[in-house]
Amino acid sequence: MKSQEEKSQNSIIDFSPLEEDSLSKDDIEEQKETQKQNLSQQQQGQQGQSFEYPDKFSGWGLACIFACMIFNFNTWGANSAWALYLQDYLATNRFPGAEKTDFGIIGGLSFGSGLTFAPLVVVLQAKFGMKPMIIIGVLLQFLALMLASYATKIWHIYCTQGLLMGIALALIAIPNTAALPQWFSGGPKGKRNIAMGIAAVGSGFGGIVYNAGYQPLLQNHGIGWSIRAQAIMSLGLNVIACLLIKSRDNVVKPVIKVFDKSIWTSFGCLSIFAWTMFTMFGYVTLMYNLGDFTRSLGYDSHHASIVSTMTAVGIIYGRPIVGILGDKFGPCNITIISSWLTALLAFAMWIPCRNFATVVVFSLFEGSLMGTMWVTLAAMAASIAGLQRMMAMLSAIWVSAGVFGFASPIIGLALKEGGTPRPEQYQHPAIFVGLCYFMAGVVVVVLKGWLIKRNELIGGAREGDKLLTVRVPFGQGLKEALRFRLCRV
Repeated sequence: MKSQEEKSQNSIIDFSPLEEDSLSKDDIEEQKETQKQNLSQQQQGQQGQSFEYPDKFSGWGLACIFACMIFNFNTWGANSAWALYLQDYLATNRFPGAEKTDFGIIGGLSFGSGLTFAPLVVVLQAKFGMKPMIIIGVLLQFLALMLASYATKIWHIYCTQGLLMGIALALIAIPNTAALPQWFSGGPKGKRNIAMGIAAVGSGFGGIVYNAGYQPLLQNHGIGWSIRAQAIMSLGLNVIACLLIKSRDNVVKPVIKVFDKSIWTSFGCLSIFAWTMFTMFGYVTLMYNLGDFTRSLGYDSHHASIVSTMTAVGIIYGRPIVGILGDKFGPCNITIISSWLTALLAFAMWIPCRNFATVVVFSLFEGSLMGTMWVTLAAMAASIAGLQRMMAMLSAIWVSAGVFGFASPIIGLALKEGGTPRPEQYQHPAIFVGLCYFMAGVVVVVLKGWLIKRNELIGGAREGDKLLTVRVPFGQGLKEALRFRLCRV
């Protein structure tokens, strides 16, 4: 008995006797071949589409790299300046009655409030386009900073540098993060990871400019003019980036859903959420506390800004290297190694650190490794869900990043011991950061095993529903993970 698929094929390529009488033999064979090709294309469309990637560091691909670099400069790079402002707020008691927990919440809001609504941002982007969403974010960022520069009460900072800034960063970061992978392919010969690594350098340059560059401005002209200068500079550069960015949504045709059940129920996606949780807890806690830790060693705000700058320098040389190695050995392998090295440095250098030279070297090393997530995230999302569903998956990841990013500064400040400033106050935050990055590496080890077995089951397909719906026996995936093969996924 013929299968349904065989019946479908026969019904498509069959001709009636009347048609055979009216056509020549060559015409009939040509029509049969054409219909067979159409059927093959239809079946490929059901299994998943393949896309042609420019995959070149030229034209719009190169322009998008520069655009994303500028956006990273003015979003995540500029957001690191919160550590500079936090030191001033805590040292000067600018807002009487405000406690350290208030500033932890504000830091969490600036990082995660907008990311929590990522699915809504993605849907609005699908309706109105990428550039309008980014432009709105650029204007909101300018407004948030200008209003914050005139703040006189703590609730002003909650609304401006906290909530409004978080929404602005999400409107800028979410669309441009999904645009760049559309121009570069993954795989052993692809350039997606190195492109993401080069773009991520922008956050390092931003960290240098908005920390070391703005420290003299803060000391000589006050925090108000420092924030205003940041607002003006960010606006000018972001306008240039808006002219350079371009998406390929018309080619890729991404699947846009507020809630995609196949994503939220896939083991691979759930593993990415767990990895994001551990990474965000460690990343934000470390980034926001290094400056104040330097002051606890007995140094002034100038030395603290140097430490923050060294973290940014580490980003500049570290993330492109991570991208190159990610393309060569696979993003999962590089993520595992980077996570465990970050954990090791937290235990071996941060806890016993008692002098300026050690904290500078520590921040330089950690800066190159702790943000690996921002380089490999898009590539790992594309490997798990496919390029068509990558935007939907990234929006789900942004939700988890927003929630955990909001909680991270609060946890970091809560773990810090009270009393007279001293380095022992940061022993618990250091242990927390080390454990978080260790567990982040463990999660990716399990995810890697799942990816290897899933790819075997689906026969190497890169697009389609099977990427998320195929069931991998947990025992087989775990067994593969424990083999620790240097398999590229």
